[in-house]
Amino acid sequence: MSPRAEMGIVLLAICALLVTTVFVGTRWREKTGGLGQVPPPAPEYARRIVALRDEDYDLVLRGGARVNGMGATWPFASLLVSRDQIELRVQILMPIRIARAEVIGLRRVRGPFSYGFKFRTESGRLDKVSFWVPGKAANQLAELGWH
Repeated sequence: MSPRAEMGIVLLAICALLVTTVFVGTRWREKTGGLGQVPPPAPEYARRIVALRDEDYDLVLRGGARVNGMGATWPFASLLVSRDQIELRVQILMPIRIARAEVIGLRRVRGPFSYGFKFRTESGRLDKVSFWVPGKAANQLAELGWH
């Protein structure tokens, strides 16, 4: 086989890889909302979310978070908790507001140095969201009705 034919095959393989990457990336963004983004809540839950000031929340936890492929280590994420809603703030990302009615439960996950939480919902909107906090935050969340 001539060197020109070999170069043509290599270029064809690179082009095929690029097209596949663009296609998969586009489909992934359509499905997930994009890197570090989550889909908006359903209208019935969005109506329950109100804009609260920081001092209106009952509990503020500082830790790390992972949001749809984008990670932030401690102290660049905070979880503001009230009885009716949670707001997850990750530096450089839009805040994620979660109505209590939307969450059917919290699932504890173990990391190398601490425990984390994943929010379980029927819609799966928050499947790729987790918050990692040092200490015993599970008891504090349970006191506010988040199990």
